Amino acid sequence: MGRFTVLLPAYFLWAFTASAQSFAAPEPYGGKQAVNWMLEQEQQFPAEALAAGVKGDVIVALKVMSDGTSRNVRVQVPLDPACDAEAVRLAKLIRWKPASVSGTPMDTDHSIAIPFNAKRYAKLHARSEPCPPLGSTRTRDTSNTLYTDREADTLAAPRIPGGLRALPQYLADNLKYPPEAFRLDIQGKVTIEFVVETSGNISNLRTLNFLGGGCDDEAMRLARSICWSPAVKDGELVRSVMKLDILFRLNPSLR
Repeated sequence: MGRFTVLLPAYFLWAFTASAQSFAAPEPYGGKQAVNWMLEQEQQFPAEALAAGVKGDVIVALKVMSDGTSRNVRVQVPLDPACDAEAVRLAKLIRWKPASVSGTPMDTDHSIAIPFNAKRYAKLHARSEPCPPLGSTRTRDTSNTLYTDREADTLAAPRIPGGLRALPQYLADNLKYPPEAFRLDIQGKVTIEFVVETSGNISNLRTLNFLGGGCDDEAMRLARSICWSPAVKDGELVRSVMKLDILFRLNPSLR
């Protein structure tokens, strides 16, 4: 595991150098941090590769489309057959901000390195599992289709007492007001967007606005602290997009 690496074809590197102001390379939603965290949550290290202590990167090539989806995801530089398959699966989970020229989105050939580190993986998962097993007998949709709350038959729900109805109070009870925001009297709302995977983990975590004073980081921490039950569509567990509004309000008596 570890940090991921993005690789650009040579002609795109040339284009970026020659026209730095007009070309913007594709970026994962939430940036490198969101991808690294997703890998920690979602990577399923193949058992034989784990036992063999495999360490290295699988280079995955793909085309990032102008709408942010990815196509033709394939192994460019292999590592181990089972790791290669897992790398492709993981790469397909990433949502993208597409490349653009002068602000106009465009299709782009792209590459990403998916790291495998058996020693680090074993150490990470010896401490704790990201979320406890779901215990659901439903099958998981493997198409990677993303559903909105209107499209799903049953919404994704936080695995806390009271579910979605109790979520606002859970967020309020567990929020730690950032010292800088307290000192500067920063108040407001941070909107978080993420995908609830069929595993119940979340991925592609990003903020949709900036509040400052450490509030954005605290909102991300809160979102990451929650385990979820996935959405259901046609009897299967499916991926779904969720948004959370996290409010930062100071108690007048403490100001």
